[in-house]
Amino acid sequence: MESIEDEGQRAKPLQRHKGNASDYGYPSPDIAALSQKALEVTRRLTEYYGELPFSSKDPMSMLVDIILSHRTRDEQTAAAYDNLLKHFGSWEAVRDAPTNEVEKTIENVNWPEAKAPRLQTITVEESAAWLNRFEGVGPKTTACVLLFSCQQPVLPVDVHVHRVSGRLGLIGKKVSADNAHALLQALLPQDSRTIYNFHKGLLRHGQRICVYDRPRCSKCILTDLCDYYNTVVKPNSSHAKR
Repeated sequence: MESIEDEGQRAKPLQRHKGNASDYGYPSPDIAALSQKALEVTRRLTEYYGELPFSSKDPMSMLVDIILSHRTRDEQTAAAYDNLLKHFGSWEAVRDAPTNEVEKTIENVNWPEAKAPRLQTITVEESAAWLNRFEGVGPKTTACVLLFSCQQPVLPVDVHVHRVSGRLGLIGKKVSADNAHALLQALLPQDSRTIYNFHKGLLRHGQRICVYDRPRCSKCILTDLCDYYNTVVKPNSSHAKR
């Protein structure tokens, strides 16, 4: 699993901004070219990192997993998830248990004191369509559950997908993570497998190569497609060699 950003606030409607409009939307009016770029990025990253299977978890279990994963390493998330099921046996039992007992069971993750009561606000619903009614469940978490567990063509945008897509030039420099959902989704075919590959490809690339601080451009397979590399890194490199 990947870390998720704070989502207590619901996605806000697109706002008008002063300045360069392309910074807050698409960086180019050629949407067809951006779509082709997104598909080529998906193809290369899937080939490079490998295609992952969809999750076998049901929507409720996936939601628990995602909440635990917030700013937490994958192995810690997996251990906390297993601890909950071993200790309580079911998500209904987690819901009804003393909060301090739930917190102790997941103490290996970051911020267990916040995640324990959040987990207990979740009731077992038959439809993932109700996810946004739960406190602390925003558009990214909802999209993760719908895509990963229900195989619905809905794109989650986490911090890595947001950062990498911005550097590549698929979205404008100042597009928020919330607004990036609709913009990036519109560039992709409404096919759950393609959307899943795009998400997982950018996620893994953002974790391993296109990191927040000092991206490892020398190891990147997307430099010929990357706006950041071609407008910032390459010119600076050429200047330094003079």
